[in-house]
Amino acid sequence: MRALEDIDRWHELFDALCERAGFSDTASLAASYCQLTRGNGQHQFETAVRNLNNWRTGRHIPRQRSMRILAEILGVDEDPNLLAQWNRLYRSARQAEPEEVMEDDMPAKAAPSPGRKQTLSGWFLLPAMAVGALIFFLGMATGAMITSDWRPWGGGPADDAPLVFYEPELQMTVGESRIIHGERGDCGKLPREWGEIWNGLAPSRLGIYSDGGLVRRNSKYCKGITPARGIRFTATAPGTETLHISGDMIKLTVVE
Repeated sequence: MRALEDIDRWHELFDALCERAGFSDTASLAASYCQLTRGNGQHQFETAVRNLNNWRTGRHIPRQRSMRILAEILGVDEDPNLLAQWNRLYRSARQAEPEEVMEDDMPAKAAPSPGRKQTLSGWFLLPAMAVGALIFFLGMATGAMITSDWRPWGGGPADDAPLVFYEPELQMTVGESRIIHGERGDCGKLPREWGEIWNGLAPSRLGIYSDGGLVRRNSKYCKGITPARGIRFTATAPGTETLHISGDMIKLTVVE
């Protein structure tokens, strides 16, 4: 078995940690995952099994929230070096994957029948089909935005929220307080409450975290701006530390 520190792919590290923790059977891992996410139904369990198999084989990678849950199950946070490797490989995997698929696989496109000729009436049907498909997808998108908690065209609680940018390196002074990150929810929807986010943050020896309120941030996965919960940091002691927040690493230096 390869040493963990020699593994250079996130899904291979994930699979090795599953084996180390005794989760050779994906079903038992899915049960622990559903327990933490409060997914009690059969559908949630089957989806978890399917996703975990995809993640362990490298077919897809999880979202940051799922990644943090997996880290908790596998005890990644207990080893700072392992946590740094876990986050580094995860970021590389996210950048390499052109489009994240979190649950069911996207349906494959049907291949055209060989030798079949396009009829004249078929050519006339193509524009009508394209228009119909466009109307259908626009309707679905509109419905999704209406049922969400945010209105990109105005009137939603996040419309006037400050925009937060991720910075991998920060410098602060003792006593300074600022929003250093933002955790998003599902695309276009409001994020989790602060209490849930705070429970997942590792303590810092240089300061304390507090609720930064509702903000907006750019998301590569959402392909644009989306609501997020601001994570405020108040510096209380000088020094340098690497913070692990929402799957990202921030090298923080605090000076007097």
